[in-house]
Amino acid sequence: MAALQDSLTIETDLFEHRAVKPHFINDCCFGEDFAAWLRPKLTDLVSEGFDIEEPIQEDYGWGFWVRRDNESFWIALSYCGVGPTDEPAQWVVSIAYDAGLNLLRRFLHKPDITTFSVVRDRVFAALKSTDGISVIQQ
Repeated sequence: MAALQDSLTIETDLFEHRAVKPHFINDCCFGEDFAAWLRPKLTDLVSEGFDIEEPIQEDYGWGFWVRRDNESFWIALSYCGVGPTDEPAQWVVSIAYDAGLNLLRRFLHKPDITTFSVVRDRVFAALKSTDGISVIQQ
């Protein structure tokens, strides 16, 4: 099965990308405030049966799960720099279906493309409609 994922590369100064926090896994784990900003932008999905989990730190940035029924989608916010920068930061925002550790689901379950599209379209719409965020690549 081909991976079900999509991403945008954006540029913005709206989110912290200069001060390395003591709790960062590494010096490029920016995105905590970005995830805290994006998550509430998706709360209308809850009325459509989705659960939106709390953001967590990864070695490349931050992310959170959006789930409905047997469908799980990982929203990743990846800082593109190699360290803090004064320039507007570039980020890759990706949405990917993830079957988790269940081998049967991983090999036999066909993810619902419509459900994936709903999540992706809400994330992309939130980004594209915000002043101060420029889409560089889709």
